[in-house]
Amino acid sequence: MHPKLLAAALLPLLLLGACRGEKPEQNQPALACDHPNAVQNVRDHIIGTLTREAKAFARNDNRKFVDADKIIAAATQLTVRLDQAKAVRDGNKMLCQAGLSVHIPSDIAAAAESGSPLIYGQTAIRELVEQKIMGSNLDFDGSTFRTVLRYTPKSDGGIAFQDNAIEQTAQTLSVALLPYGVKSIVVIDGQAVSKEEAVKRLSAEQFPEPPAADPEDILENNAASQAEGVPAATEFDEETEVLVPNSGDTPDIPAVAQSELDNARTQNQHAEADITRIWHKMERGVQQNMIDEQRAWLHKKQQDCLRASAVADNPAQAEYLQLQCDTRMTRERMQYLRGYVIE
Repeated sequence: MHPKLLAAALLPLLLLGACRGEKPEQNQPALACDHPNAVQNVRDHIIGTLTREAKAFARNDNRKFVDADKIIAAATQLTVRLDQAKAVRDGNKMLCQAGLSVHIPSDIAAAAESGSPLIYGQTAIRELVEQKIMGSNLDFDGSTFRTVLRYTPKSDGGIAFQDNAIEQTAQTLSVALLPYGVKSIVVIDGQAVSKEEAVKRLSAEQFPEPPAADPEDILENNAASQAEGVPAATEFDEETEVLVPNSGDTPDIPAVAQSELDNARTQNQHAEADITRIWHKMERGVQQNMIDEQRAWLHKKQQDCLRASAVADNPAQAEYLQLQCDTRMTRERMQYLRGYVIE
C-alpha cells in the first residue's frame, strides 16, 4: 500500500485510541451546604453559648438580679436563618458560605431594654453592642444580627465552623440578652422591690464609675497613643495583669478552673460596659475625630489577644488568655479615653 494511503487509513484508529486513553476529570462531590441540619447546628451552638454565659453571670452576680433560666428560655425563641448557602473555594479546598441572621423577638428586646439600666447603667444595649462589633463583620440593626458564616458539612450530619463568626455572634447576643434575665422582683438594700421600681431608684442615683486614673498615667497613655494609637501589649505583659495578680515569673501556663474562666468572662463584660460609658461621655465632635483611631485600636486588640491565646493547650485556656488580654487592654484604653472626657 502506498505510504500516504496507509497513513490516512491509520489516522482514525490512532485518534480513537488517544480518545480512549483520556480519563475524564473526577468532579469533587458537591457539598450539602443547604442541609437542614446546618441551621439546627448553628442554633444549638448559639443556645449553648448563651446558656453558658447566662449561668456564669448569674453565678458571679453578687446582687442576684439575673435569672439565668429566663435568658436560656429567650435563646430558644430566637429566629436563626442561613440564606443563600453556596460552595466556595478557599485555597485548595471547598467549603460552604451562607448569610447568617439571628432575630430577637420584639417582646424580648423590649424586656431587655427595660432591665438594661440594672445591668449596664446608663449605656443603652444598642450602644454597647455597636461598640463591641466595631471593626468586625457583624452587623446589628436593633433586632437582628447579620454576618457571613463559613462552614463544612461533616459525615455525621453536623457542620464544622471555619472561623470565629459564630462565636462572636453568640457572645454579642449574650450582651444584648443579658438584661432580659433581670428578675421581676429584686432586692436592694435588703428590700424587695419590682424591677421597674429598682430602675427608678438607680436612675435617680449616680451610677458608679471605675476609679479615676492618675493624671500622670493619663499623660503617659496619651503620649503612647499619639505614637501608635494604643500602647503595645508587650509593654504591659508583666506589670498590668489584672485577672491573675499572683502570676509571678512562672513561664508555664496553669490549668484554668471553671470558676476562673467564669470570673474572666464577667470581668470582661464589666470592662466593655465601662469603656462604653466613658466613650458616650465624650463630646460628639471628639468622638468623630477619634473614630478611626478607635477602630484601629479595636483591630490591634483583636490581633494581640489572638496571639496571646495561641499559646494555650486547650480551648478553655485559650478563651481565658484571650479574655485576660481583652480586659487588660480595655482597661488601659479607658485610662486614655478619660483624658478626653470633660467632667
